[in-house]
Amino acid sequence: MARILWLSGEYLLPADSGIYRYSLDMLNALREMGHEAEAIGRRRAADDTAPAADGWTLLPYRNPPMWKKMLHVHPVKVVEMWDAEYADLVATKVASFSPDIVLFDHLRVGAALDVLGGQIPSIYLSQNDETRVKEKMVPAASGIRKQALKIDLKKIERFEDRLLRECEGVSAISEADIETFKQRGTTIPIVHTLPSYRGTRRPERTITSATPRRIAMISTLYWGAKIDNMVMALRGLKPAIDAGVEIVVFTGGYQPPEEIAAQYPSVKFEGYVEDFDAALADCRVGVVYEPVGGGFKMKTLDFIFHRVPLVTGHTSAASLPLTPGQSVEQVRNETELGSIAMELIDDIDRLNGLQNAAFSICRDLFTSESARDLSNLVEAITSLPADT
Repeated sequence: MARILWLSGEYLLPADSGIYRYSLDMLNALREMGHEAEAIGRRRAADDTAPAADGWTLLPYRNPPMWKKMLHVHPVKVVEMWDAEYADLVATKVASFSPDIVLFDHLRVGAALDVLGGQIPSIYLSQNDETRVKEKMVPAASGIRKQALKIDLKKIERFEDRLLRECEGVSAISEADIETFKQRGTTIPIVHTLPSYRGTRRPERTITSATPRRIAMISTLYWGAKIDNMVMALRGLKPAIDAGVEIVVFTGGYQPPEEIAAQYPSVKFEGYVEDFDAALADCRVGVVYEPVGGGFKMKTLDFIFHRVPLVTGHTSAASLPLTPGQSVEQVRNETELGSIAMELIDDIDRLNGLQNAAFSICRDLFTSESARDLSNLVEAITSLPADT
């Protein structure tokens, strides 16, 4: 087993969004498999003084001005997390902990390559092909934001290509990302690491006519792409909204922009939910429609394991072993989203067929064993002779 230094952008606790949940579950799975791990991350708020969990060292919250982020040679995502203080802490941890390997949780901490200087092997734990995600964001933007995205795209592509070239391995969250990484010329080993879901797995559920006519979305609105996706989904769901179907968006504590809330006054934007299991039990349909962005959508597992019938965009179900029309409904655009939602909402037999099929297929998947190939890659890299 290996001694792992795990570098995160932000502290993963509380794991209240997909990006934190995926990373934390992976870290915990590696620990359960016998690896020893020390982790570094940034606090998420300037006033956060809560003690860190065991095995974590926390840096202060960082929020550089946009002009500084845009002028830096690194991508915006990197500048938001990385500075001399982070670099110094990595150097200190390397000296005191003597890790066998360093894992970069997300592109945001990839600048640690400069600290390691090729002396310690590393693995890039990607949650997306970040270059491809940024490419998808550019067309939806306008004005100065569009120009800023274009500049940042060039930085991200250069930065991510370096990770794909200089790390000893890569973990990808979807098979699509593996293919695009290979197309970009990387020759280092890549493993496919699906999430190890640790939420509720509801053993049974039957949707009836008494179940509220409610459609649910899960969207933690902490960055522009998330808001853009939510707006596109709400546009698509307008026929259902106009027909009186209840729409609820679980936002994880974030608030939507005021103009969006005003545009959709009947939509319920729920922040922190005390009993998430009960909230999903009162929904007939779960929607994951996110044209902007890639990777695996953790929220799909929330719906599947809570037995909520799932409607996704055709790019929003990456790596799910589901069959369109049998265990999931997939749509290609906003118009299809609206029509499928209206077809489904009162078709009780179809709703139960979808949720039962999806749960049955995924029942024994997405466990800690999802990280087994990553664990094996860590062992293979750390067992190589030092001069290899």
